Amino acid sequence: MRCKDLQVGEYMRNKPIAIFVIALVAVAVLAWYQSLPRPHGPASPTAHWTEYVLTKNGNHTQVQASYSDGQVTTDQIIWLNFDNRTAVYNYFGCTPSMPGCTLDGCAFSVLNDTASEYRVKVYCAPGA
Repeated sequence: MRCKDLQVGEYMRNKPIAIFVIALVAVAVLAWYQSLPRPHGPASPTAHWTEYVLTKNGNHTQVQASYSDGQVTTDQIIWLNFDNRTAVYNYFGCTPSMPGCTLDGCAFSVLNDTASEYRVKVYCAPGA
């Protein structure tokens, strides 16, 4: 019975040391994991789009661009007369009479073509 008592006593004496060593190893592993480089941006490519709205602004044209990430920009195109529909259509290089036209490999579609607004959307598939 004496041998058994020695083993239990030894175990009780080494228990705090074992807990300390395990905690130290856990902290070291956690620190190493936190130091690993993280990728920036989405894990996989995602689709994105831009919607352009051209409208008359005096004898100029105003273009508003709305992006899939929520940004919106507005600019004046001083040299483009909105009343010259051929010039408006050619601004993008794709016209309504060109089905299947793409801009830099992205799908181009006309959403609205009226006397007061020309609205188009450029949709880029993932990776484009």
